[in-house]
Amino acid sequence: MIKVYNTLTRQLEEFKTIEPDVVRWYNCGPTVNGLMHLGHARSAIAFDTIRRYLEYRGYKVQYIMNFTDVEDRMIEVSNKEQRAVLEVAEEYLRYFRRDMSSINLKEATVNPRAMLHINHMIVFIQKLIEKDFAYENNGDVYFDVKKFADYGKLSNQKLENVLEKTEDAENPNKRFPADFALWKAKKPGEPFWPSPWGEGRPGWHIECSVMSMTYLGDTIDIHSGGQDLIFPHHENEIAQSESITGKPFARYWLHNGYININKEKMSKSLGNFVNIYELLKYYSADAVRLFVLQTHYRSPISFDEEAMDQAQTTSDRLFDVVLLAKAYSDSAEEVIKTELTELDKDLFDKTKKARDDFIKSMDEDFNTSDAFAVLFGYSRDVNDYLRKAEIVNKAIMNEVNTLFDEFKSVLGLYEDIGNYHSMEMVEKLVKLLIEIRTEFRKEKNWEMSDKIRDDLKQTGITLEDTPKRILWKLSELKSE
Repeated sequence: MIKVYNTLTRQLEEFKTIEPDVVRWYNCGPTVNGLMHLGHARSAIAFDTIRRYLEYRGYKVQYIMNFTDVEDRMIEVSNKEQRAVLEVAEEYLRYFRRDMSSINLKEATVNPRAMLHINHMIVFIQKLIEKDFAYENNGDVYFDVKKFADYGKLSNQKLENVLEKTEDAENPNKRFPADFALWKAKKPGEPFWPSPWGEGRPGWHIECSVMSMTYLGDTIDIHSGGQDLIFPHHENEIAQSESITGKPFARYWLHNGYININKEKMSKSLGNFVNIYELLKYYSADAVRLFVLQTHYRSPISFDEEAMDQAQTTSDRLFDVVLLAKAYSDSAEEVIKTELTELDKDLFDKTKKARDDFIKSMDEDFNTSDAFAVLFGYSRDVNDYLRKAEIVNKAIMNEVNTLFDEFKSVLGLYEDIGNYHSMEMVEKLVKLLIEIRTEFRKEKNWEMSDKIRDDLKQTGITLEDTPKRILWKLSELKSE
């Protein structure tokens, strides 16, 4: 049974979808006004992994992640760079797609863009006015928060307490300071569209409600985003959406924690953000994902160079075991079941337990921290088996590689492992050199034995002498 922490109820709940085995999910995507930073990546990787796990558990996930391409921050960049908002959006959208692909994010079912749904937003706003949940003043249209009795239920605060967090609270066009804009009248230097209230543009909050309902219907299973979106963005989405339909907008609200630098939330406004493009010049995508996923998605992460270095080292070690298991699976011997050794039986049992423990961890609100602990422990078991086994059993290694494939699929790791090397050719060459080196060692020709070992290391192939066999691993070539 999968349990999810629901921000709306502030408790763990059994995960039940509206339609059996189908998940309708809307994730608030980025405002494309700059390069993707690690804060964006933390949210994207967390929810990408949860999506992967739900698919692993048999759900068909309809995953919608929007791109905000018209919004106050977009206009700020547009004016600063003296370029049209559309031009800014197109450029940074290309960069976002590049960086999303580089960190192994699965493509969304749809990536809607706000600019392409303006007409839908106008219709939505008209309905709110007709239902007396919204009002127009001097070309602006505002949502009347006092008309929505449950306002504040997501952020768990009373109406009178939200005023200090409300932007534009002193606007004289508002009836009440906490009312929020659905439509903004045209201003110099801003993009605009025609509407029944005059030329203008939509407010930010209306964009996500409209795109969610356009692609997923009135009520969805999951709505997600960063903790900073709980108020006002998600709170306002609930108010305007449920005022239109009279139905719950989303059953489960998931929010990821911040990434902190020097104990401050990573953000563009503070100037302490780390671009993914620059980060990937020094670390692999697998290390970035591992860095993010070693912490539970709702908990904060502290970023520094030492933490990333450790993530890279850990990722490389794990990669070595996964690749080693793949290589030895191809050369393992077929052994009938009655000939299984105690080592074979032990690894078979550990493989079953690792899968069960991995599922148990992920079922508990997608606890990737505990799931990684299972993966690390299991990788040590596999490595220990390869060191000690007299004969590497092919049936056991097939089970091992199946489980590693499951881990990789859910966690989004080592997805292009098959492209790193021609395993069959490498294996044959390494085996030949190991045989030659073994003969040199028998002859006590340590000079030639060491030369083979050292020359292989220069090519990225490391040999390790163990009591049972010579192990080899590929590590230095991964970045090619």
